[in-house]
Amino acid sequence: MTDIEVKMGDIAIAQPPNNLAASAVGSCIIIIFYDPGPPIGAMAHAMLPAPSRVAEHGSQHAKYIVPAVDEMIKRMLVAGAKRENLEARLVGGANMFPSVNSDIGKDNILSAQKKLKEEGIRLIGECVGGSIGRSVEFSTATGVVTVKVKF
Repeated sequence: MTDIEVKMGDIAIAQPPNNLAASAVGSCIIIIFYDPGPPIGAMAHAMLPAPSRVAEHGSQHAKYIVPAVDEMIKRMLVAGAKRENLEARLVGGANMFPSVNSDIGKDNILSAQKKLKEEGIRLIGECVGGSIGRSVEFSTATGVVTVKVKF
């Protein structure tokens, strides 16, 4: 079994026995897709809701939630997943700096929830918000997501 680390701005697709993981998740959103049969999983480590300009889409599709979800769907289908089987989970979106007048974490949560709803992908679990960092591990064999909090 190998853990594939998904860094900020990246997307990874895996099948058993490989697992997906992300660490140091603060205001970023981890988007996890799973098709239980045959088991295929995907994880994106997105930093912001959407690019400010169309030109920013380019090679950084996973940096932003909206194009990251589009890319994840595409890659999952290419890997053999069925769109109607896809289920999603969200992790992250913390407000790491409560004294600052901006809450990018909350914006990220709302953007991800909206995009999943628009795409008709079932959101079956969330560990979002708050003001503490997290790490996440995703078993592609079982679909189990393990979240560790950092405080």
